[in-house]
Amino acid sequence: MGFAFLAYLHGRLRSGIQIVLDSIRLAEAVQDADYVITGEGSLDAQTAMGKAPIGVAKLAKQYGAKVIALAGCTTADAAECNHQGIDSFFSIVDKAMPLEEAMNKETALRNMTNTAQQVFNLIRAVS
Repeated sequence: MGFAFLAYLHGRLRSGIQIVLDSIRLAEAVQDADYVITGEGSLDAQTAMGKAPIGVAKLAKQYGAKVIALAGCTTADAAECNHQGIDSFFSIVDKAMPLEEAMNKETALRNMTNTAQQVFNLIRAVS
């Protein structure tokens, strides 16, 4: 279908994340930021191939911001994300638990809050 739009309707290809970033005007929000926090359910090598956190990271880097990613889980190959603009990433799950428990709204909120607090404690400690 994309080819049909290109060939017959004089369309143009744009990445999905770029459309989202433009529509929410994220550039305006991050232009003066020191840190940008992004996230994903699972951070892995596939993320590094251009999923939303990488789009956010590339935009943030244009303004000199450090980028931190929080994820439900991270895989061994998630380090590829460091090569694509994410300075550091953290899994929010603090102990072994079934996926159903990790995705429970209250559990996820608690885990996200606790991890974010520790990330900002670290930033404050080294600043």
